[in-house]
Amino acid sequence: MKRREFLVGAAAAAGLVSSRKGWAQARDEAKLRRVAIMSLCFNSILKSPSQPDAPARTLDVMDLGQMLADRYGVHNVEMQHAHFPSTEAAYLKDFRERLAKTQSQVTNINLEFGPQNISAADPALRQQAIDRTKEWIDHAVVLGCPRIMINQGQPTQENKEIAIATLKAMGDYGKSKNIKVAMENRGGGGGRQSAAAPVNPAPPANPAVPAAWVLLVEIIKGSGTWANCDIGNFPDQETQHAGIRGMFPLTDGNCHVKLNPARYDLPAALAVVKQLGYTGLYSIEAGGRAGTDPHQAVQNIYDVLLPNM
Repeated sequence: MKRREFLVGAAAAAGLVSSRKGWAQARDEAKLRRVAIMSLCFNSILKSPSQPDAPARTLDVMDLGQMLADRYGVHNVEMQHAHFPSTEAAYLKDFRERLAKTQSQVTNINLEFGPQNISAADPALRQQAIDRTKEWIDHAVVLGCPRIMINQGQPTQENKEIAIATLKAMGDYGKSKNIKVAMENRGGGGGRQSAAAPVNPAPPANPAVPAAWVLLVEIIKGSGTWANCDIGNFPDQETQHAGIRGMFPLTDGNCHVKLNPARYDLPAALAVVKQLGYTGLYSIEAGGRAGTDPHQAVQNIYDVLLPNM
């Protein structure tokens, strides 16, 4: 082969490799635009006003967006409401602007008000849940966040109607502000576990008792709100796949992703989600327990999620 022909061929081959790398990078970026990471993952290292001198708490919440963008290439941040040290409008605007510097945004806020929830027996507690949720819907507007997730407490068939009425009041206010109000499935053995600490499989559910997600869907439909399916909060893989099929048609555009190989196969679950045509966010939830490396716990889920989206 002549030297000129060799150089032309080599250049063409290099161009092809470069082009393929470009396509791969484009595919990765498209996937990363659909990944979020929860502030809860870093609960053990986030600086806290109540523990200002704790040596393990090294991450300022204002720096969270920059860290996620630099380390994971992720620009969607899901926040716990308690991780905001202030709800003053000026602080929330500053937080939004700090995220914007890395082309990042708050995509969901999780509200945890303890006994103040939609299924509380005391009507005063339910009203307090409504009032506080409305306040956070207003905060979400300031933050440019399109959705919030509430804690449903302990819904039962007996308190279903009051839960629906309470959630509807929250959802209607959210609609007036263009904010979606959603709930996730809980009580299925998922909890808020770390990816680094798999949990033993839960015992089989009583087949005569409907899965917890079934009642949740009834409440969501009755209130006209949305579902935030937590792929990890199911007791077993069979229930998980059924729950995914039941909840994702009601999605608010966000779902939670955990690793728990003792209970279910995450790639198989993600395949079911893809079959449903889901186009929303996958939000990584890796626990945040003290004594574990939260960055690695997130990475463990990240490494399984991206190839299987």
